[in-house]
Amino acid sequence: MVEGLVLSTSLLLTPTSILLLDEPIREWAQTHRSRRADLLFGGINTLGDGKVHLVGWGSLALLGYVLKDEGMRDFGGWGEVSFLITGTATVALKALFGRARPSVGLGPTAFHPLNLDDDFHSLPSGHTSVAFSAAGYVFARTSNAWVRWSGLLLASGVGAARIYFDRHWLSDVIMGAGIGFSVGYLIGRWRESQDAAL
Repeated sequence: MVEGLVLSTSLLLTPTSILLLDEPIREWAQTHRSRRADLLFGGINTLGDGKVHLVGWGSLALLGYVLKDEGMRDFGGWGEVSFLITGTATVALKALFGRARPSVGLGPTAFHPLNLDDDFHSLPSGHTSVAFSAAGYVFARTSNAWVRWSGLLLASGVGAARIYFDRHWLSDVIMGAGIGFSVGYLIGRWRESQDAAL
């Protein structure tokens, strides 16, 4: 449990110290674009799409219900709850902060709070928060190191894709990762504690 809390805390506190890296990381990513990388990051980017998570977790819960598999239903259902809480918080924060996306060309310090324009919904990264929500939830619900770290690696790939496609700054991605992992991990740990109490 301690390792998950340390990871959550560090992901949430890091963005303030890396704001200075936003522009250089963006420039590096944009000057290293290629057809192969477009294909690779395009596929990885899909793993952060909210529709994929909504349908994926919901299907898992439904399948568990149909098969009368309580564990599968519970795992999918609480994964869905983790996704919904993460998604709701992320969308609210995007509108609240109103940070300009890198592709808008206003730089990493351009904020227009309380903005509903998607061009000003950079902070935090929604794809990254959703991917890390799933990774954090799975991290908390399993002790299999390979599964845990594979989830974190894939979620990190989603964050890298968001920078690569010029949709987010590095600090947006790190904040999204911190929010998503924290929500997913805390819901997963809470659910595991409920099972242990039975």
